[in-house]
Amino acid sequence: MKKVVLFILMAIVSITFAHQATAAPKKVAVYVEGCIDKNDKSIVNSAVIARMSGNNDYIPFERNSSFINALDKEQDFQVSGDVPEKEIRAIGQRMGVDYVIVVNVVNSDDYICHMSARLIKLVTGEIIKSVSLKREYTGSDILSNMANNIAYRLLNNKSK
Repeated sequence: MKKVVLFILMAIVSITFAHQATAAPKKVAVYVEGCIDKNDKSIVNSAVIARMSGNNDYIPFERNSSFINALDKEQDFQVSGDVPEKEIRAIGQRMGVDYVIVVNVVNSDDYICHMSARLIKLVTGEIIKSVSLKREYTGSDILSNMANNIAYRLLNNKSK
């Protein structure tokens, strides 16, 4: 009987420690910019969030106007050459996100869509991963497919 109780106790302790050892998923917001209209930005944003929703390491975080304003403010600091680390940390804390995916989309005059994205650790500003892609632009379905591919490559640990 003592062996059974000891076994059960060890199993409970093992499960507890295993649960604590697993890393919590990272909260990620998506920010789309570039020379495209609002509807196309929404298509790209939705495709990235849809791809992210199947990933256990990252949780999509709904962006809102306060997040975008804070991000724009932080980008203004970067352009000025004065990026106070305290300000970047404060943005991350206020928004409750750990990372941001910034997607830049440009449709060139020769009907080629250029899409690049960066996964940025918001607290430090470190770019964890960066990817880019270009395809012939034939319609908005291309944007969705490209954004899906970009998100997969950013979030998959095996992808380069």
